[in-house]
Amino acid sequence: MFIMGTAGHIDHGKTTLITKLTGINPDRLQEEQARGMTVDLGFAWLTLPQGTVGIVDVPGHHRLVKNMLAGVGHLDLVLLVIAADDGWMPQTQEHVDILHLLGVRHGVIALTKADLVEPEWLELVEADIEEHLINTNLEHFPIVPVSAVTGYNIDLLKTVINSIIQTMESKPDLHDPLLWIDRVFTIKGAGTIVTGTLTGGTLAVGSEVMVQPPGLEARIRGLQTHTQAVETGVPGSRLAVNLTGVEKDELERGMYLCLPGKRPFYSVINALAYTLPNSSTSIQTDHTIKVYVGTQETLGRVKILEGDSIEPGNEGLIQLELETPVHLRFRDPFIMRHSELQDTLGGGLFLEEGIPVRGQNLRLVGPRRLEHLFPFEDPNAHLDLSLLRRKGQADSKEMSRLLAQDRPYWHQTDFVNHGGTLTPELLQFDEFIMAPEQFQKLKQFLEQTVQQYHEENPLSLGPNKETIRVLTGLPTRLFDAVLNQLPTLREERGSILWKDHRIQLTKEEQARLTQLRELINTENPYEPISLSVLVEKGYSKEFIYGIAHLGHIILLPTEQITTPEILNQIKNIILSEDIFQDGFGLGVFRDRLGTSRRHALAFLEYFDAAGFTIRKGDVRSINKRPQS
Repeated sequence: MFIMGTAGHIDHGKTTLITKLTGINPDRLQEEQARGMTVDLGFAWLTLPQGTVGIVDVPGHHRLVKNMLAGVGHLDLVLLVIAADDGWMPQTQEHVDILHLLGVRHGVIALTKADLVEPEWLELVEADIEEHLINTNLEHFPIVPVSAVTGYNIDLLKTVINSIIQTMESKPDLHDPLLWIDRVFTIKGAGTIVTGTLTGGTLAVGSEVMVQPPGLEARIRGLQTHTQAVETGVPGSRLAVNLTGVEKDELERGMYLCLPGKRPFYSVINALAYTLPNSSTSIQTDHTIKVYVGTQETLGRVKILEGDSIEPGNEGLIQLELETPVHLRFRDPFIMRHSELQDTLGGGLFLEEGIPVRGQNLRLVGPRRLEHLFPFEDPNAHLDLSLLRRKGQADSKEMSRLLAQDRPYWHQTDFVNHGGTLTPELLQFDEFIMAPEQFQKLKQFLEQTVQQYHEENPLSLGPNKETIRVLTGLPTRLFDAVLNQLPTLREERGSILWKDHRIQLTKEEQARLTQLRELINTENPYEPISLSVLVEKGYSKEFIYGIAHLGHIILLPTEQITTPEILNQIKNIILSEDIFQDGFGLGVFRDRLGTSRRHALAFLEYFDAAGFTIRKGDVRSINKRPQS
């Protein structure tokens, strides 16, 4: 399905033409039918060989542009209506400006009331229209003279519309539906009804949905497309949605339907703004403007991020503080209008959620900036305008990569909900993704940190893994996955070290090692010395841990120290003597070694941990299984 919207000056025959094309009068209000003027959105549909086209008929009066904007937010094509006897008019210009700013690229121009003018006049009007459309998205739209009264060229207009949609791709189901609400009403016996144009995915009867931004939970009781009940609404269709769980008074135009947990909204946004050449004024900091997104209208306070103002016909980076939060995705368009005058100032492209700026140059940002940085990065408390400018100039290939750089890492679902696409160049680690630039920052930090640690602590295995993980701010699963992708580093016994790192002792340290081993082996081999005693004797912890890693000494669980030779002696005693063969208690072992209970327990706890002995209650037995 496709959605076509009308546009054009008041009294140029939009509604009359739609009625002639479809047989449906889109004016639903008594006021509209009595006055012969569309004051709100009207709806109809047209069945063509290529498919059904839903039609949104918008008002043309300059005081009702906000209603027009509510109807053209998600069009596939536009039917620009210009009366042949009037030609180009002020509201024609504003509607064309809006369509251009919204990026509408498909459509046709219906030159109505062609039966009221001479052929020569028609040629002049067509030439004037073509001149006005130069340098707009509508520049190459075909022009079809028609008459809704006589039926002249109505079939030709249908053929042109059919040929246009034949070249267009159907809306894909991205499993992420969005329906901007443009009408809210009740039907006796049914309850609350909302209508809108569905994009992004399907909605089905029975589905749980959210009404945002208030965050209301609702369930779909029924769906209609073009007065026909359906079980599933498809992308690109006009839908009437019967909701349960919400009341009519809780809803209004400008809210939107989406799936729970999807489609975030923002109160502060950074954007690339464009002002129209014919804008009545420049845009300056602290100006309050009207902002239009989807079917929503809200007020926004402007902060110019570069320069002092954006003059007519120019562009610039801005931040908007919005009175009501809006839903936007990367490079989604919006329209800006004067808050008091009835004119359009320009439009913009959403680039990112903004962190409120302050300071003389409006580039200082608050503590929330840290959410966008690794903990080890210097939190330069200013907005990076060069990166923001790159976002404003990005093509479709760059969009997701730049969005990925907004954070150290993303959960995949959050990334998609913010409008990102999982492109091959993004690094994926299970449910996480990371931009290549962020991965390189992380890699450099880890390698430099480990290298510096090795230089400063030559006798240590390496920095503690958990300590390093905390410095990166990564969840454990993601940190482990990243570490596995770094060929230069490895993990060993809870530490991170260079792949080829080995502890090597100097001649002086070798001599100290000989002294230490003699001390342990000769004083009383079955009374292991505590770590604290060795430190008091002048042996540093770094030295002790280093030679323990090399296997020259053994650290017992109780922070007592022995040697491999002593442990082997004790193992041989246990394996060879009868009193140990059928199980033994701590007292038997203590008496055999002639040592204290504390020292005997230190040896047994080591053997338990190593798998040499197995403890059941107070009795230990030799583990008969082969030891690794």
